[in-house]
Amino acid sequence: MSNLKLGVEVTGAHDLMPKDGQGSCSSFVELHFDGQEFRTTTKDKDLSPVWNEKFYFNITDPSRLPNLTLTACVYHYNKSTGSKVFLGKVHLTATSFVPYADAAVLHYPLEKKVVFSRVKGELGLKVFVTDDPSIKSSSPLPDLEPVTNTDQHTVQDQTPSFTSSILNVFSRKKNDSRHTFHTVAKPNEEKQHQSSSSAAAKPSSNYMTHEMKSGMPPPSKFVYAGSSSPF
Repeated sequence: MSNLKLGVEVTGAHDLMPKDGQGSCSSFVELHFDGQEFRTTTKDKDLSPVWNEKFYFNITDPSRLPNLTLTACVYHYNKSTGSKVFLGKVHLTATSFVPYADAAVLHYPLEKKVVFSRVKGELGLKVFVTDDPSIKSSSPLPDLEPVTNTDQHTVQDQTPSFTSSILNVFSRKKNDSRHTFHTVAKPNEEKQHQSSSSAAAKPSSNYMTHEMKSGMPPPSKFVYAGSSSPF
């Protein structure tokens, strides 16, 4: 078996596209070469993350090396949904696979996946070929963490309180309606109030009548306007 390996050092990225809705992103890099795949760690809330992580791919058939390609894809990890969002990619051909002594860190502008993708920034990579037998192929990182059940439990725990709050609103509305109903005057009470008001006004009227009866007797003669003779 050949000891030839392709070494890839992911140094960092610069000026990535914000994707978390808060002006930042939590990014990682996936490397693809000859059916093998490796992934960096995730850097939370950093538009210019630094990794400095090295990976080694097996080159099983050195004669195929001129036809092989390396693809590095940058993603934002959305923790709330457990999904990844594309931030850009770098595609390198065999002309970039040089001996370690000639390798240097190069910053590649990120490319779009499709025409309408919104991509910006660059990715720093150092790519080289080595036949050092002491170097072993890298071990892949575990899969990205899916959405945990803790979030689901939190939602379920909040549901009863939300329902209770809705029921409390309706209960308050019913109580308010009942209170309003009891404060409205009844028709009988209005009639009694009107009767009492009329009764309170009657003594004044009777008093005036009594005063008229007990006063001077009314005149026995009436005179029409414009006439000097009595009736």
